[in-house]
Amino acid sequence: MLVLLSPDICRHIILKRDEVALTILENWSGQGDEIMLSAITYAELVAGALQTSDRAKHMQLVKSFCERLDDIVAWDGKAVDQYTEIQMQAMQSGSTPNMNNAMLAAHAISLDARLLCMNRKHFAGIEGLKLLELEEVQESIA
Repeated sequence: MLVLLSPDICRHIILKRDEVALTILENWSGQGDEIMLSAITYAELVAGALQTSDRAKHMQLVKSFCERLDDIVAWDGKAVDQYTEIQMQAMQSGSTPNMNNAMLAAHAISLDARLLCMNRKHFAGIEGLKLLELEEVQESIA
């Protein structure tokens, strides 16, 4: 299984040092699953770190977190095509998804990956997206 991490789950793990979430990721990785970041998520994390008063500290936290992952995946033509589909669906349904969330969802769909997030509502109405919510995963192993 390929799992992409959303920015909110990354911030949660990095800032709250959520050991349960880290253990889940380590267990998945130990079972052969690949835990990765989309370049979209990485960009959000770096931008967030650079907006803090202690840039060096927060950049180091982001870097240390990313070193534990399998890869940072480039946003490619397949993701662009999928993003276009999501935007077309949104226009037809009259919804307006957050652009970064739509781009991240498109990337996950294009990779046939699951997207681990903190809040399903951020990705509501995006067809074909395989979502995992941290709370649900934690409850399933409790």
